[in-house]
Amino acid sequence: MQNARLIRKSELSDDTTDFAFEILEGRFSGLEAGAHVDVHLSNDVIRQYSVWSWSLDGRVLNVGVKREDAGRGGSVAMHALEVGATVEIGGPRNHFKLQSGDRYVTLIAGGIGATPLVAMARELLISGRAFQVIYLVRTRGLAAMDAKFRALGLDQWYRLHCDDTDGQLNFSDVLHSLPVDSDVYTCGPEPMLKAVLDAGTVMRGGTIHFERFSPASEVDQREAESFEVELTSTGALYQIGADDTILEVLRTNGVPIDFGCSEGICGSCIVDVAEGEVDHRDGILTPEEQATNSYMCTCVSRAKNKRLVLDL
Repeated sequence: MQNARLIRKSELSDDTTDFAFEILEGRFSGLEAGAHVDVHLSNDVIRQYSVWSWSLDGRVLNVGVKREDAGRGGSVAMHALEVGATVEIGGPRNHFKLQSGDRYVTLIAGGIGATPLVAMARELLISGRAFQVIYLVRTRGLAAMDAKFRALGLDQWYRLHCDDTDGQLNFSDVLHSLPVDSDVYTCGPEPMLKAVLDAGTVMRGGTIHFERFSPASEVDQREAESFEVELTSTGALYQIGADDTILEVLRTNGVPIDFGCSEGICGSCIVDVAEGEVDHRDGILTPEEQATNSYMCTCVSRAKNKRLVLDL
């Protein structure tokens, strides 16, 4: 955890502001494309924001935040910060890494989900890789990161798509037109992510990498049952009731686990699994990662059987 001061606020669009934070001592480590930080606000509110830019010396980082008055209060609290305010910042951490290699890359950004993809576009440009960027917004006035993409000089490799003037984008057409074994990185609202993932069946090889900023809706309706968790370090057993989470029970019993969103979308509380079958309910691990059964998000995921053994 680092203390940082808000040194600059800049309006990016009608509803989105850029926040530049400077660390008070030392430097931020782990700043890279796809990384996010935990910003600790008042009243124990913690919110995760993707880092879209940072200084070469690692002392300053920038996050873009969309104000949502009907949200859970985090964005409102962020927008209420005045220049000079000091906050605690955790991380950075990265579960949305840009993979190395020479595959053709397509970045598909939706709304404020463009923030990590600006950093990815910059890295791809510097490394000389072939790529394109598609940025989707409802109207041009909400295209908060449009100027940041254009400042990179992407020219014909950048496309701004405004729903009100361009209609609905056909993701199947986009993904079918990609070169064989392409990589797609996408971040944005859940309906857009679902549309991209559904269209992925027409791709000719390659992988879709994605990051959510809201919980996956399809996991919310499952019934929960009680089970027990064992820790490898002590052999201690903890009962997890139907209305409990592993994170809550372990922290209540003095077991230290990092946490952030508590909704399965930031990855702060991921732990290794030694034994047992996980009922994954997060929105951050890919299906391939979930299938390994090697780790889990303790804030939302549960056990499919009566016991999980965690490597804690």
